[in-house]
Amino acid sequence: MENQKKIRVGIIGAGSAGLFAANELGKELGNIIEIKIFEAGPPIDKRICPQNMEYECAQCDPCRIMSGVGGAGAWSSGILNLNKNIGGDLDKLCSRININADDLINEIDRYFVKNGAPNQVFDPRRNKDQLKALKRKCAAVDIRFIPIKQRLLGSKNTPKVIKNIRKHLESEYDIKIHPNMRVLSFDKNRTLYFEKAKKETFDYLLVAPGRWGMMWLAEQCETHGIKTYYKALDIGVRIEVPSIIMEEICEQIQRDPKFHIITPTYNDFIRTFCVNHKGYVVKENYEENIVGVNGHQISIDGESENSNFAFLIRQKLTRPLEDTTKYGRSISLQTSILGGYKPLVQTLGDLKNGHRSRLSLIKRNPVQPTLKDATPGDIAMAYPYRFITDILEGLEILDKVIPGVNNKSTLIYAPEFKRSAKRIETNKYLESKKINNIFFAGDGAGLSRGIIAAAVTGKIAAKGIISKIQTH
Repeated sequence: MENQKKIRVGIIGAGSAGLFAANELGKELGNIIEIKIFEAGPPIDKRICPQNMEYECAQCDPCRIMSGVGGAGAWSSGILNLNKNIGGDLDKLCSRININADDLINEIDRYFVKNGAPNQVFDPRRNKDQLKALKRKCAAVDIRFIPIKQRLLGSKNTPKVIKNIRKHLESEYDIKIHPNMRVLSFDKNRTLYFEKAKKETFDYLLVAPGRWGMMWLAEQCETHGIKTYYKALDIGVRIEVPSIIMEEICEQIQRDPKFHIITPTYNDFIRTFCVNHKGYVVKENYEENIVGVNGHQISIDGESENSNFAFLIRQKLTRPLEDTTKYGRSISLQTSILGGYKPLVQTLGDLKNGHRSRLSLIKRNPVQPTLKDATPGDIAMAYPYRFITDILEGLEILDKVIPGVNNKSTLIYAPEFKRSAKRIETNKYLESKKINNIFFAGDGAGLSRGIIAAAVTGKIAAKGIISKIQTH
């Protein structure tokens, strides 16, 4: 066995899909396999610093080790949703290969805890009376509340967790992780092409470039004739309110509460997402000339007097324009232009009254923005009337469950755009139906949304690779 040539596996992307796939492969195949992970990393101005600064200094440990390893989700709010109904159709994906989704999620959660994730779990079932009261409130106004057990990494703790996972993979299984190494393309022979004419060929490929690499992956699939399918668009705004408004729910029931609403005028689906209690709104650069907003939370205790959450509308498109990414991009570009290539911020009172917010008003607004690098403006000039109507109606309904979110002083940031990756056609083990031995996983392949769900798809793809190796 020592003289036998090792089976080579190349993984594109060091997010949770890539890392958990690598762990599964190393654990099951040991020294008969050689694994290399290539991580391009996000653009420098997409990186979120625990000190609420841009990742430019590279002076502190988080800046040095980040480089994209860990993925976009871990470096944002860092919420682990421990529920098979969140982040994709995990039950269906797992049942196709005769695996229990709950067991797999618990296995992933234990690995996070083993590597330094906080022991505290937010489980709404522990406070049955308060959960029942919240459900009653929601039912009375046609809001659906989704109770989920959650674990919060927190951006202050995330560097330690990712560093431990990386150390374990490298020391236990001799896995080579190459940060800041962008894969330009791959071909049907499983050759990866890099800058300066470098290339490397593998026996198996797992392509999991995450949210940051979804457009690149769609282009690669088109080049190789791999079928892809458009998914619904999630676009909206980020809401910022005083943290005391969210305190009872976030601290006593659920850390990242999931509220689902159907708006009365258009019957559109709108939801809360990525709640950062006592957190910060941060700027992202999606691509050249297109900015956006996100949120992050430093720790369980937080360091802000505000809480923020995304308020996202789901919109499907049909002919002649099915490209939801292009549509969302056009709205984000228009918003960025109006903001002078900065996000727009507006008080809810001004949005309702059809007035542009101005800096003088923002400075005396009861809710002060945690994101300073935003342009006061008028979001209604950038967003379609339908979406503005959805947002206003949604907040009015949500206010009946969380009094205060519909206040005039509430801050609205735009654009908040969750790009939906094109779903790639695969078999049950997430292997391409067109090209043998090329597997896909994670958010960038349209197979998941979020840290836990991406890890589940990574492990499924790894099990597919293991099965092929063991049967040959």
